[in-house]
Amino acid sequence: MPLVKFDTGLVEQEPLHALKTQLIEPHIGFILDESSSMVRVWQDTISGFNSYISQLRSELPGANITFATFVADKFKLRGEDKPVDEILPLNTKSYTPYGSTPLVDSIMHLIVLIEQRINVNEKLKPLIVIQTDGHENASEKYKMQDLRSCVKRKRKLGWKFILITCGYNPNKLANEMGVDPATSVEYGPGKTKEAFKITARVTTQTFKTEEDVVFSLEDKRRLK
Repeated sequence: MPLVKFDTGLVEQEPLHALKTQLIEPHIGFILDESSSMVRVWQDTISGFNSYISQLRSELPGANITFATFVADKFKLRGEDKPVDEILPLNTKSYTPYGSTPLVDSIMHLIVLIEQRINVNEKLKPLIVIQTDGHENASEKYKMQDLRSCVKRKRKLGWKFILITCGYNPNKLANEMGVDPATSVEYGPGKTKEAFKITARVTTQTFKTEEDVVFSLEDKRRLK
């Protein structure tokens, strides 16, 4: 898989215009934390993500996905604008948590990749799923305020965002990022598989309703 350093010089560009056409093409951007603290939920994260992809294959067969993991100074691009059927399952060799958490740089990098796709195909309807178990501690290129401003602009253009956090209160982080806290949820370490299952449902509903589908109180209760 390609390992992309953050000094690639990617510069955010505004899309040509907002997504206003009804002939949309679902596109999921998924960024998965691979930093050292994820070791505690290593295998559950692997099986949880694999089940997430499996659900999308049956519920959103026409969707494409750009999937990456992040750790230390590396952004591991595992699939760019690929049909969900073509995303390879994770295993303990391909997903090996270590290192620090460049959360902001990684999310911005993913947004730029999807933005470039929209600039050549305005029918794409993006949903960004962010998974992490901790706070930013290693980004060098962007600051949290850069991400917040970017996310707010994208939301005005119809982009959707979901934040799922493992053992970490998502409300403060969501507000810092510009993500709606209603589309964020925390899950306990023992609820990893269930969290990915619920996130797959919310992902599907978001595209089918074209609305911001929130995590319900029942979802949050089940994931504690």
